[in-house]
Amino acid sequence: MAETLEKLTPSLDDLAKKIIDFLEEEDYESVKELLSAFTYAEMNEILKLVPPEIRADALLSLEKDEAVRLIRETSDDPDENFMREIQGVHTSRVLEVLYGKDDRAAVIDLPPFVIQKMLAHKDDRAREIIEDSMEYLMESRQLALLRSVLIELNPVDIAEILDDFKTEDLLKIYRLLPKDMATDVFVYLPPEVSQSLLTRLSDSEAGAIIDDLYADDAADLLDEMPSMVVKKLLANAKPETRANVNHLLQFAEDSAGSIMTVEFVDLKEFDTVNQAIAKIRRVGIDKETINSCFVLDSARKLLGIVTLRKLLLASPEDKVGELMDDNVIIVRTNTDQEEVARLFKKYDFTSMPVCDSENRLVGIVTVDDIVDIIEEETEEDFSKMAAMAPIEDEYLKTSSWKHSKGRILWLLFLMISSTFTGLMIQAFEAELTTFLLAFTPLLMGTAGNCGAQSSTTVIRALALDQISTKDFIKVTLKEGRIALICSAILAVANAVRVVLIYWWDPVINQDLAVLKIALILGLSLIGIVLLAQVIGAMLPILAKKIKVDPALMSTPVITTIMDTLSILLYCLIIMWTSSAFGWSF
Repeated sequence: MAETLEKLTPSLDDLAKKIIDFLEEEDYESVKELLSAFTYAEMNEILKLVPPEIRADALLSLEKDEAVRLIRETSDDPDENFMREIQGVHTSRVLEVLYGKDDRAAVIDLPPFVIQKMLAHKDDRAREIIEDSMEYLMESRQLALLRSVLIELNPVDIAEILDDFKTEDLLKIYRLLPKDMATDVFVYLPPEVSQSLLTRLSDSEAGAIIDDLYADDAADLLDEMPSMVVKKLLANAKPETRANVNHLLQFAEDSAGSIMTVEFVDLKEFDTVNQAIAKIRRVGIDKETINSCFVLDSARKLLGIVTLRKLLLASPEDKVGELMDDNVIIVRTNTDQEEVARLFKKYDFTSMPVCDSENRLVGIVTVDDIVDIIEEETEEDFSKMAAMAPIEDEYLKTSSWKHSKGRILWLLFLMISSTFTGLMIQAFEAELTTFLLAFTPLLMGTAGNCGAQSSTTVIRALALDQISTKDFIKVTLKEGRIALICSAILAVANAVRVVLIYWWDPVINQDLAVLKIALILGLSLIGIVLLAQVIGAMLPILAKKIKVDPALMSTPVITTIMDTLSILLYCLIIMWTSSAFGWSF
């Protein structure tokens, strides 16, 4: 074969070009004839030279059995496999054509890197195939093969796949994983799945998992479990694990103390670089990060931070105290997690020390925890901005009753608040003729939209620290200027619309009534837009000033307020023009 490939090598490019030409002409039969003349190893080398975007077409030109055999016979090494650069969408098409409904053995044929790539790109079809294949291997008791497939995947993807299995099967599959990998997978399992798994493992197995987890992950897991289960799990864990977890569980929820980990590398200022690196090698395997090391004195007070990069580039006899950065930004155990996230973003940290009131280092927060916090806080803000109570669980795993409970109180409040709009219309019933009343949806909708735009912009600026409560006047004036520009354009556009639609109607346009209405609507739009954008800007800032989440002052609240105010302003302008100019409609 090696000799054959050597002879082929000069013409591989020409063969690939022929395939490209055939595919451009949609001559799949010629592609099939050309490829079928070679061994599978040779086919692989030729296909590697075909552009990735059409490589799947070349593969699918072969007979189904031959294409499956080619996939099966090629190397698992991504650098040697023709499937390495095929995009997820094309890979999914290949699987659909080659395996269709009968996909139970697909995972056996596919190179692990292909499965991993498809899972990373959220290929639903790939996930179905992998799950079906795993079920098949379970049913046929091919557990060694199942294990060999699993160990090639990323722990995050394995956790997502296991989430769809029944608890009994999940337990069997989980026990197939190597110990270190099993712990990594466990961290990424959804809380309800990990809790269910823990309660079904033996005491020794459950205790071993808690011991292998980082303290902050163990504390997060146990914090959501019943107290009796927590006691049982901690009873089977090592004393050091129990102490660390109990230490973290004492801190308030959503504080820096509750999200920190106690696994970090600490050094002494008089250590040499050689001694420091030797310690990192000795203890680093069990620490959450070794990129930043923390320099402590004998009382465990924080003196500074030194990075691994500095240690590696320094002279072996240099002292840690000479290399450390003593200008350290810290947070306290009771600092709110949102403030911690803000500091990470501002200073581009990957880890941050957490100290007690006496400046003793008690833990560190790492960037992976901050990513989770940002996601959690974003979801909470989205819920509040939609006038809903935040839902912690996944959408499909949350009961309809819980969803309803999170929404109904806000809906009741907003419904009752909108009563004022109805009362306002009723109070000005004499001024609002049928024709004038027809324009109220336009004004109310514009008011709500403008207020929502303003409040959303200000809430975002507050969240990103682009403005503060001290900028109240500046923000109000800026939104006022924006409102004048927008409202003037809207007023002119609406006047043109009204004239074009109603000018030719002799019933409506008596005594130039259309021009009068256009003027009233123009004045109303200017006043309403100005009011909506100023209120939309003011309320979030005022909310933050009184320590209320600005996200609460969002679209539903602003819209409800502006519905009432827009009707009031509209009616007042109608009354003023009637009184000042004697207009009637």
